[in-house]
Amino acid sequence: MSLWNRVLRIVAIIVLTPVIFLLSCQSRLIYFPNPYRAEYETALRKAKGERIRYTTSQGAQTAFYIPPHSPPSSGLPQTIWLCFAGNGSLALDWLRHTPGWDVHHAYLLIDYPSYGECEGEPTPDRIRESGKAAVAALAAHLQTTPADMHPRLAVLGHSLGSAAALMAADDLDVRRGVLLSPFTTMTDMGRIVLGWPLCHLNRHRFDNQKALGHVAARPGARFVIFHGGDDEVIPVRMGRELSQAHPQVVTFHEIPGGHHNDLLETDAPLIGRAMEGVVAGAQP
Repeated sequence: MSLWNRVLRIVAIIVLTPVIFLLSCQSRLIYFPNPYRAEYETALRKAKGERIRYTTSQGAQTAFYIPPHSPPSSGLPQTIWLCFAGNGSLALDWLRHTPGWDVHHAYLLIDYPSYGECEGEPTPDRIRESGKAAVAALAAHLQTTPADMHPRLAVLGHSLGSAAALMAADDLDVRRGVLLSPFTTMTDMGRIVLGWPLCHLNRHRFDNQKALGHVAARPGARFVIFHGGDDEVIPVRMGRELSQAHPQVVTFHEIPGGHHNDLLETDAPLIGRAMEGVVAGAQP
């Protein structure tokens, strides 16, 4: 083999190795599924929560319905929040915060495929499928229809969960929501982590700019974004960019000194008040 061919082979190996790695292991860099521990069962019972079981293309899935602390005398709850956690969290992690929020609100806590008690592997399309199926399953559980539930739905998401929340809002025509630490697109995140051009190898193309654009164009849409000023994972400029694209629909709150994973720990009451305002029809 000539020297030139050897050089070309070495260059090809150097170039292709990271490409092959990113294409084959990409899911492991984005999703961090965990199983539930025994203490989660205790928390679920304390919240009088119920498992909502359903099936998707990924197999058996489980979401969790948390009824309002002050249930209505008849009919459906005032508001049902569809809650989506970050990529290293589980649906039942929301239970640390829901007791401090409006007593008339209910919550559907939705895990992703492979998280918690859910089978399968996550991708944007599979997460989207799971969100829609979970709402249909809850409607059956409450002995109503998705159409009857629709006016009461709102979305809540953190980090990756903001993308899941916006996909659910887009698919289900939900026009109210609160987003915590959202990114613009997953490709933009890849540009931060990997640089150009490797960011374009992204196969999990979450696009919050597109989804929020769809939802914000609908009459009566109201959203609030919270983002930590010192977010070390998703830059605060991304949350700001999303809100600035729709100033008549989205209110933006930058939390001074806030980090990626502490907004719910330090600002849960503020977030709870924003949730109340969104569903009450307060102007952003």
